[in-house]
Amino acid sequence: MVRSSRRQGSGEEVRAALSRLRKGEVAPVYLIHGSETFLRDEILREIRQAVLGEGSDFNHDVFSWGETPSSDIVSAAHTLPFMAGRRLVEVRGVGQVNDKDADILIPLVENTPPETVLIFIADKADLRRTFFRKIGDSGLSLRMETPGERELPAWMQSQAEGLGFTLTREGALLLTEWVEPSLGRIRSELEKLAAYLAPGEEADAEAVRDLVGRSKVDAMYKLGDVLAEGNAPQALSLVRDLSDSGPGPQFLVGFLRNQIRRWTITKAAARRGTGQKELAEMLGVPPFAVDRLRRNVGSVSSRYLRNLYGKLLAVDRQIKRSGRGNAALHALELFIIEMTRDASGFGARSGR
Repeated sequence: MVRSSRRQGSGEEVRAALSRLRKGEVAPVYLIHGSETFLRDEILREIRQAVLGEGSDFNHDVFSWGETPSSDIVSAAHTLPFMAGRRLVEVRGVGQVNDKDADILIPLVENTPPETVLIFIADKADLRRTFFRKIGDSGLSLRMETPGERELPAWMQSQAEGLGFTLTREGALLLTEWVEPSLGRIRSELEKLAAYLAPGEEADAEAVRDLVGRSKVDAMYKLGDVLAEGNAPQALSLVRDLSDSGPGPQFLVGFLRNQIRRWTITKAAARRGTGQKELAEMLGVPPFAVDRLRRNVGSVSSRYLRNLYGKLLAVDRQIKRSGRGNAALHALELFIIEMTRDASGFGARSGR
């Protein structure tokens, strides 16, 4: 079994834990905590598969915290597996652990029977508490949180590996750019790629465009270009088409937020003389996108971009209050009209 002193699960540590589980390497005790349910369910599946395989439910005990005495958890953990090599004990909904429960469970955590694997699952875990720290000392404490934008490509590549194909970084960056930032949605697109490719085959940016939807990918890039040109009619047309075909106003706000952030970084990088490859890594975009971004921000000021970002945040709050209906789309359209008519920025290019 794997023993680790790691106490927190960054995205990298969660990916490493999944990789070890797929090789059959299992820690004696896990603390799975955090709000990202997709990741939690994924790692629980991998632990169950590694410990039980297709084994019998006789060797899988599931308890609810607060409904089960700690002594029953200890008793189950010390029960020998039935006609199998290991037993899995899950404790769900772990909350506050009082001193009495800690005194009972800490010895189990520190000396888990070799034929038993323990999992404690919590929405929140105060890692300053002795009980939770002891789990990190004896096994793995993994925090389930949605990967940030910069972490998503590596997470996608790890998922692709589990599905039996290789996803290039350029392909992962393109998925990050286009797919709604939901781990479930991203996983669905990766499963499409896995079904399309032969086992072990590589998926590059071209394969992603072909399968995920070349027209939509191109439309997203085109939207950034026409906004930078100050072309309100074409920008509004693209927004309506994209909204009707799947991504709603909230997703488009997310795209625009990332686009403005990239424009701002690109503008600052131009003053420093940052090279294309380095800038692509900073922005989390394929190298070919850097030239496009540089053209977009050539004549606008950093101050204009900062003001634009602040206005978009106000639109984001308005859309979150109004939901996904016509009111949300209307708020986004008004923002685009103002953005493309501002003579101090992109509006100067349209001649308005």
